[in-house]
Amino acid sequence: MQVKSEIRQQYELHAWRQFLARSTLWLGIWLLGSAVICAVAANWDSVTKTQRFIGAQGLLAICVLAAAGSGWRWRAVDDARQYAPSALLALAGLLLGALLALLGQTYQTGADTWELFAVWAGLLLPWALVGRTQVVWLLWMGVVNVAGLLYTWDGHVFWLAARDGEQFLPLVLVNLLFLAGWEVAGRRAGASMRIGPRLLLAGALGLLLATQFLSAPDYYGLGSSLTWVWAVVTVGLGFYYQRVRRDLVALAILAAGVIVMSLRIVGEWWLDVANGPWGALALAAILIAEAVVAAGWLRRLAATLPAAGTPDIPAPLAAPWYVQGLLALSAWLATLLLLLFLVAVAWVESTEGALVSGLVLCGLAVTGLRVSTRLFWRQCLTAMGFGGQLLVWFALLFGDATYELHTGVWFCLLVVGALVYAFGRDVLLRFLTAGLIALALSGLIALQWLSGMANEELLWTLWDDNGLSTRVWLPVEVVGAWAAAVAFYLGYRPVWAGAGVGEAGPGASPEPQRVALTAQGRWVALRPLAWAFALAVQLTVGMVGGASITHLAALWRGEALFAVIVVAGVLLPAVCALVVLWPRRAVLTSGVVWGTPLGLLLLALFWLRSPGVAFALAWLLLGYGQRDTRLTTLGVVGLLAYVMFYYYQLQVPLIDKALWLGGAALLLFFLRALVYWVPRWMKTIEVPSAVRLAPASSALRWRTVGMLAGLGLILAVVNTTIWQRETLLAQGRVVILELAPVDPRSLMQGDYMALNFAVADSLRPRWDSAAHDLTGDGYVVLALNGDGLGQKVRTQEDAMPLKREEVALRYRIRNGDVRMVTNAYFFPEGQADRYANARYGELRVGDDGTALLVRLLDGDRQPL
Repeated sequence: MQVKSEIRQQYELHAWRQFLARSTLWLGIWLLGSAVICAVAANWDSVTKTQRFIGAQGLLAICVLAAAGSGWRWRAVDDARQYAPSALLALAGLLLGALLALLGQTYQTGADTWELFAVWAGLLLPWALVGRTQVVWLLWMGVVNVAGLLYTWDGHVFWLAARDGEQFLPLVLVNLLFLAGWEVAGRRAGASMRIGPRLLLAGALGLLLATQFLSAPDYYGLGSSLTWVWAVVTVGLGFYYQRVRRDLVALAILAAGVIVMSLRIVGEWWLDVANGPWGALALAAILIAEAVVAAGWLRRLAATLPAAGTPDIPAPLAAPWYVQGLLALSAWLATLLLLLFLVAVAWVESTEGALVSGLVLCGLAVTGLRVSTRLFWRQCLTAMGFGGQLLVWFALLFGDATYELHTGVWFCLLVVGALVYAFGRDVLLRFLTAGLIALALSGLIALQWLSGMANEELLWTLWDDNGLSTRVWLPVEVVGAWAAAVAFYLGYRPVWAGAGVGEAGPGASPEPQRVALTAQGRWVALRPLAWAFALAVQLTVGMVGGASITHLAALWRGEALFAVIVVAGVLLPAVCALVVLWPRRAVLTSGVVWGTPLGLLLLALFWLRSPGVAFALAWLLLGYGQRDTRLTTLGVVGLLAYVMFYYYQLQVPLIDKALWLGGAALLLFFLRALVYWVPRWMKTIEVPSAVRLAPASSALRWRTVGMLAGLGLILAVVNTTIWQRETLLAQGRVVILELAPVDPRSLMQGDYMALNFAVADSLRPRWDSAAHDLTGDGYVVLALNGDGLGQKVRTQEDAMPLKREEVALRYRIRNGDVRMVTNAYFFPEGQADRYANARYGELRVGDDGTALLVRLLDGDRQPL
């Protein structure tokens, strides 16, 4: 038993070191890539064009060479260093996108971001083929999907509703081909099958279902080819994931698609035939029955799988998360249908009636859940209880025409939610109720923090004003995050108590773990609250900012309480790390137990302005500490999503984002080095003796050659494009065109003005005259006056013939609109006012009609 205990202690220490090594590496990679993209988008005018291109290409080359070299040098290791080549290649993929964005930004090629993503996908393909890593595959497939969606979108805001959905079929088929390729790679090359196939399946089905709901095919949806594609895909993949390679998560995704599609088809048919409110109740019952049948089927399949996990960690007390997701989907849809039924039958004719009806439904649901054991009826009661709470919310919040939002209203809503949560003994109802509790708690905190916020107008101002939004919602986010962390700690405390392996000494039995689990069982009820709060925080944290370390002292002198809240938010990961590691101190080294919180304290200085990173790290640490992959996944996905949305957060300048994210990345790489070297310096790890490396395999040789060849291809394409653009700028003919700007922000290239040339207006189709319609690309011939101002003379199919004072300018027809030269002018962040008076654009036009926008001019045709 002593030997077994020592082995378990060594495994625990090794597992934590591997986790810290992988986390610091991948987090540093993601933050560094994001920092470079923010730096490119900032369009900093203090750096010259040559310096930008040399720096971007040099960084890309260093990254690729490091990926190839590390793969060659560490080809025989089995520790965290084996992930370095994949991480560096993924970083190179992000840097490639930044380089292409810089190219388009520098030469003002326009804001058609689908072209950027399409070229990015094409140049990334060689690395995706030879990299043999899941992260690079996912990056490439994500870029392909974004390019396809943007191309289909093509400038339409309501692109799904405006079309019949048939044009999305190629993109769906592409994702299905990706899925098939991944499955083949998994069977032949051992590729990971947990994340990639599920994402591809969810994306393909989600696109199919979205187009079905927002289009209007005949025969209740059965007249659309997408419906039959969905049916074939569902049946075929259902057979494959049940009989060939069993994947219960994939089967749950397919089952969710069946539930949603039945709402589309059966719901429309029922309303057309019955044409009455009772059809909503019947449809709700059908959806619940489908979810119950699917949940039972998945549970039976799960029972046939071999048990997984370690013996010292108790099994989950609730149903698998994918089963809970199915039940939550059906309960949510059934709740909406129940509310629709109550409104249709005029049950709720006043706010007083809504309040009474809501309280009655809540009471019936709570009472029924305490006695009912059948899953179908429990689902019905869950929908009833959640719908009742929504009625109470409607009655209290909208009971007065002035929409007064007083503290008493939010407190009453909080009490109702707390009572339903306490007495409604159902995990799903508690999870849905916890979301309403989080919203009520947010209202209370906001009212207390900002005195006077008691009317609808100021409430909407909080969403529109960035500074006011941060001042009010940051305390809400911090309180919610800490509440979720405490709930996770209490709700999963038995798991942590059982995870402290080796502390009881030799000969100890596992019985104390079972006693601890029973003694702490009352806290398990907090798990739905913890999940609801964590999800609510991570979904909404993108709308708030923070305060940098340089402004913290001034903030402390002016608003000490707000400064404390800012610091409390970024300290959460360090506290979570200490809470998770302290029970394991007997089996971990002091470097791990104390070094991890200290490292997180240093990192906290870098994301004082980005609290979402801190919250995501807290979920990541808590999830790994309790061996809950769901919570770990929430941390990873939350971190990726927050950094992407952080780009659009206007409270923080892009150049500041680049500096803080880049600084955090460099510190993470330093911490990664410490994770490797400190155990060797302290001699707490057995260092294997140096051995002679075996000859490199042919696969490794081809992988290295492919990486270097991909780098060569990228540098050749980029530098050839630079040469072509510079030649045109040097030799092109000067043309000035009248324009009309507007002001959005590009997806990756930064701030820009959307341009509309006046000459392009004369080419666009007119509703009152078909003679102006253009059927294809061509050239508009411009006559130049003495100042170089161009006026339209005619259109023609080729660049020639031309008169002496004429210039041919190429135009393209895309989706019935005219595209000419560029549709945007990129400028440094924060200089929108400088270019607000732009009235003309100065071009350089080549003999073949190709043109580049050089600069913008004011009304007097002077450079801005």
